[in-house]
Amino acid sequence: MATFSVYRFKDADSFNTPEGVMTPLFVDEHVSITRLSLPPKLAVPAHSHKSNIVAVVLKGQLEVSLGNEKTALKAGDTFFATANTALGISNPSQKTAEVLAISYPSSYKSIEELKELLRSFARRG
Repeated sequence: MATFSVYRFKDADSFNTPEGVMTPLFVDEHVSITRLSLPPKLAVPAHSHKSNIVAVVLKGQLEVSLGNEKTALKAGDTFFATANTALGISNPSQKTAEVLAISYPSSYKSIEELKELLRSFARRG
């Protein structure tokens, strides 16, 4: 049986995290789609995720580092990282950067599971 669902940015919950403001848009066991807002001058140390990630820079600038190599990205650029690749990200500009991140396979079974994790960052902060 076919399924069709619509998810809207304006209806999604956002969470402050050490990686910026994360807004989960869609999550199931196959794929997670999250909007990430990185405030000016935010630098996130190198870290890895259990999933492959395709990320599209929607607005602003990013700098992605892999070891000592840094790559500058701007709106319209896309990057891919395989699971367990340690990348650092930063926003070198004075304006907020927006990124759409698609992770697969998903590390979460549902959007509520991811939201609970993101809420835990707020409780710790």
